Amino acid sequence: MDSIARARTLLDLGRHEQAKEELAKAIADDPASTEAWCLLSQCEQKSGDLNGMLYAARQALASTPDSEWAHRLQALALHKLGRHDEAIHAAREAIRLAPHQWQQYVVLVTAMIPRLDQYYLEAAGAADRAVQLAPLYAETHLTRGMLAGARGNLPEAERNYREALRIDPENAAARNNLATIELRGNNLKAATAGFAAALAENPTLQVARDNIDIICRRVLRGARLAAQTVFIGAGFITIAYEGGPAFPATVAGLLAILWLVMVARLIGRLAKPVRAHLRSLIRNDRRYTPTVLSTMVFVGAALAAAWMPIYVVTVGILATIVYFVTDRLRRARTP
Repeated sequence: MDSIARARTLLDLGRHEQAKEELAKAIADDPASTEAWCLLSQCEQKSGDLNGMLYAARQALASTPDSEWAHRLQALALHKLGRHDEAIHAAREAIRLAPHQWQQYVVLVTAMIPRLDQYYLEAAGAADRAVQLAPLYAETHLTRGMLAGARGNLPEAERNYREALRIDPENAAARNNLATIELRGNNLKAATAGFAAALAENPTLQVARDNIDIICRRVLRGARLAAQTVFIGAGFITIAYEGGPAFPATVAGLLAILWLVMVARLIGRLAKPVRAHLRSLIRNDRRYTPTVLSTMVFVGAALAAAWMPIYVVTVGILATIVYFVTDRLRRARTP
């Protein structure tokens, strides 16, 4: 088995660094090998080195300017680097060279999604053409779903994602995108189950991991918001009631129990793997420590409010409101 054949096998196995070593040998033996450079471009893509991916694709084109494979890889690299107009040009060139291969149309649609205000009709035609050429390939339906989703047509996007999963039940990207639609519909359990399944099918799918982290952050912020509400409620009762601490303390205890029920119900809406991930984040990720600690402080302050001086409770309520407003404004300004 020669170096290129070994590299293909290693690439299929996900052993990208070892594949690169074999391709380095192949390129040393034949610096003009288009196949070796294209495979190296794929290795760099899998490794996340987009500049390396683009460089290898262009080396392939230097050897064989009419290689549709090299143009396609160049288009993908340019798209991932945010150079969308160049990516569109490269994808069109790949289609010109091989108009009957579905992969080129998928790449063109992918490159056009950030420019749909200019290229929607062409992108829609390319997506339909990809499905016509390869109706039994999940990626063509996935791409058409992504285009529909980018246009806000969620029913059409969902239909295409489900078709992609019917063809390939282990398609992690389709499962992640379908879970995103479930999340928009506030179906938290189905959404988190989908993200977890996508990550199980493809542990390197960073977007699924990011989606799970986003949901966990929302859950923690929701728990903190509920704790702030409990404290403000207990504080106002303490200020308004003049008959001693017993009644305000009882109400605060009931509010704290209500908070526990609300948080338990919210966490219960998460799929089991995501609940486990949330517990892991709380225990091990220091980025979430301030949120967890502040939540506990608000709950504790609510329970202790009945025995606090009125001026302390008043300042605490005002500080909580200011904190809430400034936090909302800060997150609204964050892209």
